[in-house]
Amino acid sequence: MREFFLALLIIASCFVQPVSAEEVDSLEEAGLTLVALRNDSLDVDQDGITDSIRVVIVLNSTNTWVDLTLTLFGEHAGRIVDDEITMSFDMQANASITYDSWAEGEHMLYLDITDVEGRLLSQIVIGSFDLTPALQTPSIDLRLSGSEIMETGDDCQIERKFTDETGPRYGMDGTRSISGTPFKVLDDQNFLDCSDWPAGEYIIRETYQNGLGQTSMDELEIVIVNKPPPAFELAVSGNEVAVGGPCSIDHVPALGEDHLLFTKTWTITPQSGLDSNSSRVDCKDWSPGVYKVLLTVTNFEGIRATEGVMLVRLPPPVVQDVPQDDALPLQSRGEDTQTSSVGWYGIGLLSIFLGIAVFMMMSRNSEDEDILMSSNLDSEGKPDSEGLPTHVDDEGVLWRRHEDGEVDWWDPSMMMWSRW
Repeated sequence: MREFFLALLIIASCFVQPVSAEEVDSLEEAGLTLVALRNDSLDVDQDGITDSIRVVIVLNSTNTWVDLTLTLFGEHAGRIVDDEITMSFDMQANASITYDSWAEGEHMLYLDITDVEGRLLSQIVIGSFDLTPALQTPSIDLRLSGSEIMETGDDCQIERKFTDETGPRYGMDGTRSISGTPFKVLDDQNFLDCSDWPAGEYIIRETYQNGLGQTSMDELEIVIVNKPPPAFELAVSGNEVAVGGPCSIDHVPALGEDHLLFTKTWTITPQSGLDSNSSRVDCKDWSPGVYKVLLTVTNFEGIRATEGVMLVRLPPPVVQDVPQDDALPLQSRGEDTQTSSVGWYGIGLLSIFLGIAVFMMMSRNSEDEDILMSSNLDSEGKPDSEGLPTHVDDEGVLWRRHEDGEVDWWDPSMMMWSRW
């Protein structure tokens, strides 16, 4: 197999770059012989234009074992890149090393051979080549999933598509920088979730430059506006209905809105059991009265809306009977009220007794009033001031003054003095 490979190298010797005697002598001093050296033009991206150069070298060694480092340098536009491999062999070995073009234009190539101690044994000039880029140059593409104008909370995602094959190929990676986002973004974040970004206008700009001076930039503009407050109404069932009857207050979102996961806060005055974060309030067992019911709905962005209703609950139409069998109900049941003859007799006797008592009290009160009225008049039938000074005001009201400054006025309807 080795003989066949050597035969191929001899056939291709007409394409081999010439090697100077000085270079051969330096290798021979290290016990090495350059058997063959050639370069192959490659079209890696298959666009019909040469973009890479592969260098193949065959070496013999008179030493039992040798360790070498092969470094292929490429110079273009004042910048130098390199790629290296190691060879460890005895007697004879071959190696290949490829130079991938990173920019369009003339590239000068040369090969260094160094020993294990880092001493340069030989530098071989490979030649100058007109190449196009073999690898992808830096590229940035910001892609938005969503509309350019959206509301807070809408689905929103930005994909960061980034490519650079040339910088990493030669250990000259660059730095990516992004601006215009409300939160910090790491280089390895390929997707940005903008659904939780606050409202505002954003110009997202990402730039990149590798160690070879290659740059790329892309820009994306999006507008996020505040989502309108939740729209809903309160559906009341049981207003002006007696306690115990069906009663509920329901939160009904507007058509097309989903409030399932929104925060719902009920405020009821007077408080009658606070149902927090629910879509329905059961008011069946609320006491009779007038209630103010408020519901505040808050969306994920903290935007809230409040609706309210007034609810009236009436006393129950039927009051439960007192447990004792001989007691009367607290409230009449109309035609359904049960009666008995004993009850009628009792009512009659009670009415007679009350009539006699009222007649006696009225007679006595009449006598007392006559005595009281006569005691407030003097012998001439005029109001008795009891020696206190009196005067009549512009409206004809009679007044008397006590020693402590208090005053009384004469009430002709009651025929008595009344304290002012």
